[in-house]
Amino acid sequence: MEDKFLIQEKPNFYERLGLWYFRKLSDKDRQRGRVAPPRNDTELVRASRRVTLFGFIIAFAIGGISAGGSVYTELHFEHAEIITRYSWLIGVTVILTAIEFAVLFWVSIRTVFLIARITGHNLLEDDNTVLQSFIPHLLARAALEIPDPVEKVLGIDPFARVSKKKLLFIGILYKLKVTISNVLAKLFLRRVAGKSILRVSVAYISVIITGLWNALVLFKVVRDARLRLFGNLIAKNLVDEIITPEKLSRLSPKAREGCIRAVGNSVVIAQRYHPNMLILLFRLSNILNITEGEGLDSWESFLRTLREVSDEERYFLLDLLCVATAFDGKVSRLEKKVLHQAFGEHTEIYFKRIFRLKKLMISGKLHEAISLTELDFQPG
Repeated sequence: MEDKFLIQEKPNFYERLGLWYFRKLSDKDRQRGRVAPPRNDTELVRASRRVTLFGFIIAFAIGGISAGGSVYTELHFEHAEIITRYSWLIGVTVILTAIEFAVLFWVSIRTVFLIARITGHNLLEDDNTVLQSFIPHLLARAALEIPDPVEKVLGIDPFARVSKKKLLFIGILYKLKVTISNVLAKLFLRRVAGKSILRVSVAYISVIITGLWNALVLFKVVRDARLRLFGNLIAKNLVDEIITPEKLSRLSPKAREGCIRAVGNSVVIAQRYHPNMLILLFRLSNILNITEGEGLDSWESFLRTLREVSDEERYFLLDLLCVATAFDGKVSRLEKKVLHQAFGEHTEIYFKRIFRLKKLMISGKLHEAISLTELDFQPG
């Protein structure tokens, strides 16, 4: 079943390079000895912020240096012959961009690795599952902003309700965001302030913008990596500590299949296949011994399951749906629109729990987040 779940597409060169460096850091860390994770959320958040702040400073600085070098070259050769001017500009830009790329690669992988160590993933080597070889891939993709491959796990299609044209548009817009922001900022400042502000060329605004974008990208990388790490730890805690054999014995075959339907529908309604969902599906299907099913991503089938199981089983499934919905750190418009059909009269209390759990995961409060993942056969 592991092969069926975690069929990984062959990583491209960029991802392989990221995996190589991530594993190199892991090997060095292993040689130095295991580092115990912080004992509470306060220490965890503080340690994570220190690592992230260092990454922000480096990302901002290298972006500013890269843009500043290109701007300086452009202004220095402003009155030179066109061939000379553009030869220097292209040459300097290419060299500085290559250096910027290398530094961002280093700081992104290093920051994600350090956060993985802070959250205790260096202590999971004895967790003898295929997930241990899968996690580095997830973290390398988060660090390098490589899209996760779209897989239909158990026939669950994450983009069943998403327009392919919309996905293409979002992808193109994301690639153009830095260029667009630089151009618009320069046009705005030239319109408002003329050719200079305090005798400093407006062109240098790109230094600040590029640095800020680099820091923003690193922020997104850290946020996504933290969600992936927390998702793995919370999913592990769910199947190891919360979904006990005693609780499993209280679930009928239909309710057990309903567990997979709960997570599967959280994927479809979220309209994205966050790796946390994949990890939770993998671990749940292992302990429930479910490797196939009909229409596991059908919302109507899940609602029908909720009507057919006992009240206690229904609350168990709603708790699981609640946790899975928060797993990707977002609540989509579609989730707000349709989840009330499952939660019914308990919609308000479940949404409060979803937003609270989401906030805790994003802010780095792992232990408090785990306390909100209880599945106790009670509403809310």
